[in-house]
Amino acid sequence: MSVHAEFYKDSNFGGSVDIINLDNIHRYHWVKFGSNFKNEISSFKGHAFGGFNGNVYGMTENNFLGKYASVNIKENWTSWWSYVGGALNDDIESALLINRNKNELVLEIKDYIVPDFISGMDDKLRGTQVSRRGDPRIFTTFWPGYDSSKNFVSIEQDLHVEIDWWPDYDAQVRYDIYLYLDSAGHVNGYVAWVYVWVEGGIFSGRIFSELQPKLVAGASTITEKIQNKLSIFSFARFNGLYLLPGPKPSGSFGDIGDTKSNSTLVLIR
Repeated sequence: MSVHAEFYKDSNFGGSVDIINLDNIHRYHWVKFGSNFKNEISSFKGHAFGGFNGNVYGMTENNFLGKYASVNIKENWTSWWSYVGGALNDDIESALLINRNKNELVLEIKDYIVPDFISGMDDKLRGTQVSRRGDPRIFTTFWPGYDSSKNFVSIEQDLHVEIDWWPDYDAQVRYDIYLYLDSAGHVNGYVAWVYVWVEGGIFSGRIFSELQPKLVAGASTITEKIQNKLSIFSFARFNGLYLLPGPKPSGSFGDIGDTKSNSTLVLIR
């Protein structure tokens, strides 16, 4: 094993404990806390050894989303949160243990894709009755039920649909981007899934039938822009690729954040 984590019901590592170990041949170990620990964790600690650094994340949603507290661990170090209740209201429902390599290139995805996504979508929607509502959210989707062997960088955009003589509708589109290394060790990616939602109402079916094909068609443009961005790394051959939740870990012992504020790509040299 190379990452060891202990989750406690009470602050300062008291009360019942759930102990989790991640061996050194796997990148991740995940857990969805059952009735004994769900929404009751108040403190936790992590230790890394065996040639690896590590991260441990505790999330407030059971699908590895929501707010989180994390510890950033160098080999043979222990990091901890003696109390997370104030930041997360004891609402930890899932956790991730992650083995980290020591020679990595770490990139926050948001800066690479949001400007192009905003300008591209605004161009497509200009002159229509559909507009963006706020900026897109970028986050990592881990092992979703519809494609449970993969992790994705997700772009989630709220939309506003105007109807001339009827109350407006809310809608949403999410693009799940799959990033991978090709046979030459170069970074590549494409939009693997598109999800479209329209709020319920008399016209929701008609809005969906008109909106969904156009948003799905936009996936090819997003894929093209992603591949153009990734081409800046074409000079390098990498030995591995994986994703972290949220922004890249700080140099501190740990972080508090929100998984939907960013997604982090890690390339192993």
